[in-house]
Amino acid sequence: MHLQELPDESDETPMFGGHGTRSDGSQPTGPVEWFSHLVVGVTNLDRSEAWYRDVIGLDVLGRGLLAEERPHAVLQMNTGQLLVLVENEKIAASKGGVHHGLMLTPNQYRRAYERLQKLGHKIEDSREQFRAHGEYSIDIEDPDGHRYQIQCHGPEAERIMPGAGIVDCGSAAKYHVGDVRAFKTGNFHLVRLKEGFLAVSKWCTHMNGVVIYQKVHWQFWCPFHGATYDRRGLPDPFMGNRAGGPLRLHPITFGPEGNVLVNTDEVISRTEYDTAQAVQPLDVAFASAPVLA
Repeated sequence: MHLQELPDESDETPMFGGHGTRSDGSQPTGPVEWFSHLVVGVTNLDRSEAWYRDVIGLDVLGRGLLAEERPHAVLQMNTGQLLVLVENEKIAASKGGVHHGLMLTPNQYRRAYERLQKLGHKIEDSREQFRAHGEYSIDIEDPDGHRYQIQCHGPEAERIMPGAGIVDCGSAAKYHVGDVRAFKTGNFHLVRLKEGFLAVSKWCTHMNGVVIYQKVHWQFWCPFHGATYDRRGLPDPFMGNRAGGPLRLHPITFGPEGNVLVNTDEVISRTEYDTAQAVQPLDVAFASAPVLA
């Protein structure tokens, strides 16, 4: 399976709503947040201890350190959490979508990727087709079949994507209030509101996924992580919406014949919606066009 390219070099901590994100969107910064330890059953303690040390890169603290009768080893992550390996004669490995996630910085991810290649491990991402720009992931199983997802969110996830110059969207008089038309060239939607036109970028502000317009819900929706926005490009105000802020805009001008011209090479970032963002041509034909609810 072909994997995405490696992330750009960066020591930035995980961002954009990773599994370790707090309810306010921030990331843990100190040691031992959310959980203190994870207990994993193994069938061969020597083999598993070596795997978690050499492949995952955990530090071995020692054997028999806990009030556990069965043979066990205690390892530590660089964020302070402990991984406890407990030996059993037989275990049931995780099945289906059950897995453990390890979120790394881009530089840590690059080192992990290179280490796995050097050790000859199979590297793949079972859900690669669902990754947004700047989202990187590797699936790997330990000797007993426990699946781990090694992942990072690189700086590419918030990068402004290149445009396609000036896009002619046709006559302004052909657009009615409520119209939302997608343009593949330049990756934007042209929206007509009562106040005028908005050229709304398709690039999701969460992780540069490409949003689509769901007419039945009157909203933009990102298929990568479910972020939703109203027709003005504002994030829907519900708990758990991963949108990183309003969708960006492109400047709009009007040609001499009244055509809507969108400059996709220029990007307008914003924190809220203001009616001044909508552009209205001073044109009688446009003003008298039918208004659709």
